[in-house]
Amino acid sequence: MKFHRVYYKEFNQTDKISIDNKSKINHLKKVLRLSEGSQVDVFDGKGNSSICKIVSLEKKEIVLEPIGDTEFQQPERINLKVLLPYIKKENLFFAVQKVTEIGVSNISLFRPDNIDQSIKKKDLSKINEKALSIIIHACEQNGSNIVPDFQIYEDLSSAIEHDSFSIFFDLDATNDFQSIKIIKDNISLITGPESGFSKREKELLNARATHNISLGKNILRAETAPITALSVIKSNLGLL
Repeated sequence: MKFHRVYYKEFNQTDKISIDNKSKINHLKKVLRLSEGSQVDVFDGKGNSSICKIVSLEKKEIVLEPIGDTEFQQPERINLKVLLPYIKKENLFFAVQKVTEIGVSNISLFRPDNIDQSIKKKDLSKINEKALSIIIHACEQNGSNIVPDFQIYEDLSSAIEHDSFSIFFDLDATNDFQSIKIIKDNISLITGPESGFSKREKELLNARATHNISLGKNILRAETAPITALSVIKSNLGLL
């Protein structure tokens, strides 16, 4: 039997779960039409999950009680990190949702040199908050009990500072996935914004990234490139 899934990061540390988030209560009551006695699959984003029963459903609070054993989902054998530039809001949210659905260990956002004018002067903290909520919701939908780590960087340099094996995708690249040998357990995938990487960023990537790879002859949109790159590399690694 398939249960509706609910994210609650502290669920494995308590006997009962109290949810007072207004939007989540509204979703459970009015969208999913759950009631007292209904069962849901609760996960903490760290791999743990358990079937829980709704014991109380009020306007301002829903109380759940675990009724099944806690199960643990093993993380994938390779950590995949996706570094995304800030692009137009709706396009960014689409990309974040899809890479989460496909499955990654980490989603990081960086401010590119060629940032789109539509968000250049906006408060990025609101975009970050929305992106994180999309990541959590995508995990509720795709069945993963592990929520990807979410990080923010001021620029590309700081985003790749500690990456030991990174691949960036460039229209001018001549290499493809078949030409590289992946020997690391931690892989970072980097894609550029709508206007492409700046000259400074390309020099930085060529100096510090492990590989530059082509995704084919077709020019992909900024929100399509990370989805394509992640799908290809997971397929090549046997992770799909």
